[in-house]
Amino acid sequence: MILFSLPITTSLKVSVTSRVIAKAIDLFIVFLLTAIISYPIGPAIGFLYSLFGDGIHYRKWRGQSIGKKLMRLQVLNTVTKQPARWRESALRNTPVGVATFFAIIPIWGWLILGLIGFPLMLMEVYLMVSVETGHRLGDVMGDTEVVEVQGSFGV
Repeated sequence: MILFSLPITTSLKVSVTSRVIAKAIDLFIVFLLTAIISYPIGPAIGFLYSLFGDGIHYRKWRGQSIGKKLMRLQVLNTVTKQPARWRESALRNTPVGVATFFAIIPIWGWLILGLIGFPLMLMEVYLMVSVETGHRLGDVMGDTEVVEVQGSFGV
């Protein structure tokens, strides 16, 4: 089944800076959700967004979280070359999801976040920089890759 797809570049490696900015935007959204919506609903919604955000399929949004949409990036399945779905998004975001899960647990969770979550995220950035194709652990787990979207498009 072929879904609506946006034109993509053929470059092998997307800018690590663009990817980190996109993830920072998404983590800021998670933070806002946890701050605005009362506990435990806000943190739960934030956690779910951190896992499934790259699988958004709504109108012109295909395999893009809000951060990736703003940075003109898209997540594709490496086998089908189609935009990522919920399953791929959950698999590829498991390493970051671990960190956001611990962040929603007061005190003990924050300690675990510092001991496990931050080092895990640093390892992900290291892999984006050091692996030739820019794949991080999450990309390998979800069979995904991040590509740049060509042209202008509306949010």
